Amino acid sequence: MRPSLRTLSLLAVPTLTTLALTLACGGSNSTSTQSTPVVTGAASIILTDAPSDQWSAVEVVVTKVTLLNKADHTKEVVAFEGATAKINLVDLDSVGELLATAQIPVGTYDALRITIDPASVNLVKADGTVVPSSQVHVKGASVLVGLSTDLVVTPTGSNAVQIDFDLGHPLFLVQLPNGDWVMNLQVKHRPNANGMMGMGQLMFRHRRGTIASVGSSSFVVHTDSGNDLTVNVDAGAWFFDADTKTVGSFAGLAAGKNALVSLRMQADGSLWAVRVWYGANALPGWSPEGHVVGVDRVNNLLRVSTNAGVPRTIAIDADTTFSFRTSQALPTGQATLANVWMGFKVQVDVKDPLQAIMHAKSVNIQRAVDGGAIKAADTSQFTYTHPVAGDRIHAYGNPFTWWYLGFPGVTSTSSGAFVAACAGSGDVRVQGVSDLVWNSGTSAWDASNAIFVPVALPKGAISTSYNSGQFVFTFTNSTAATQNITVSLNTTVGMQPAVIEVVNQSGVITVTPILESAWAAKLVTPAVAKVAVVPKPDGTYAAYAVVVFTGF
Repeated sequence: MRPSLRTLSLLAVPTLTTLALTLACGGSNSTSTQSTPVVTGAASIILTDAPSDQWSAVEVVVTKVTLLNKADHTKEVVAFEGATAKINLVDLDSVGELLATAQIPVGTYDALRITIDPASVNLVKADGTVVPSSQVHVKGASVLVGLSTDLVVTPTGSNAVQIDFDLGHPLFLVQLPNGDWVMNLQVKHRPNANGMMGMGQLMFRHRRGTIASVGSSSFVVHTDSGNDLTVNVDAGAWFFDADTKTVGSFAGLAAGKNALVSLRMQADGSLWAVRVWYGANALPGWSPEGHVVGVDRVNNLLRVSTNAGVPRTIAIDADTTFSFRTSQALPTGQATLANVWMGFKVQVDVKDPLQAIMHAKSVNIQRAVDGGAIKAADTSQFTYTHPVAGDRIHAYGNPFTWWYLGFPGVTSTSSGAFVAACAGSGDVRVQGVSDLVWNSGTSAWDASNAIFVPVALPKGAISTSYNSGQFVFTFTNSTAATQNITVSLNTTVGMQPAVIEVVNQSGVITVTPILESAWAAKLVTPAVAKVAVVPKPDGTYAAYAVVVFTGF
């Protein structure tokens, strides 16, 4: 019997698509050996994403993924080669995208290379504005990602590698002075401390496709990415027949029918159905999971983003049940909307998916978050302030940890140190983001962590050239006043900020990293620049990223 599902763990980012892999060894030293069988083991590659509230859609098509042999990087195993369906990276902050799963040659791998199709990129801002493709420049469409822990593939074991697209990184998408955008893929390995057991806690993105075949206790879905996916079924699976608009059953599945499947992965790498929508007719263009982009507490409505980046309105009824990470119950009914706001990731079960305005049967909050400028903090609670929503106060969760973005290994549990670190002035006050947990005793959201994120400042200029580890940056703040801040650059290897130069030469855009040895030559007055900084307790502003523009 399949192990029971457990409470979802906190993931700083999360959706799944299973693709059959084309396997081959590449590189100049590889040889073909037909007489000697290759010993293989199971491995899966999962995409997730750090959250971003600036975009409703950042869509890409992944064309290739390879694993690099630790002993010889010229030997690459092709984990996937082809073209996925478009993946909206914004949707991956609390669910995983199972990009690839298959048998690969046994061995130790310490890096991964992932490639996207630059022409596939589609950007939709949070307000729904689509960025014209002519204004999108993709630099570095292929990225080498070092694995912080080796992937060791054995003949009998199962493995998964979780790769995080960091949309929140200031350099992932940089707006140029002329209004264009440059995409610089920022990708990192996210190790899972619980190994394959942790995969049972990760929620995967729903898979859409057609049913290829049905067995006695499983079925095969030919996914929208053009690959086959074997899904096991037990008594815990729930079915809905979209043709009759009634609860369905495993017996209702048949080859050729359309399907939308919610999945879980077990420690052995097998996939199991949680919910299955099916029908002979095309299923509605609806995804039951997405981000809350609006809450109407007067008319009791939720607006939830879809895979296409277009919000959908969901009615909340008096009998709508709410839960947090599946197992923790929240109060039932419309009053619970007071505890839901923009940025939450939810999974909605509806009473009838074919209704013009669908009514929620249940709302599972997969990830509760809050963030913004920290207005006040003391040893028992702190306040996020929002220009429109106002202030929201959160008590410290038990446990509570905080750290600076980019340095999760340097964490603190001291609320006193957190209070001291809430620094800054003017438009450059400490900003953070927190994962929330539901406190049944107080019926409120507590903060289980707080991550100080860089404050991306508007375009300005370097008014005092770089010298002795710092420069002065001048910009116009939100009150139309000129604000000057001293920006410090850490020169410690492994802690240096990202510094790049974007050059426009006769309409050709190039992006080049600036090494520390060239900072004094490039970071000079009156260079046009953008910076992302983090206020520090000592009154300084530490640079997280610096972009210098030339030729604009």
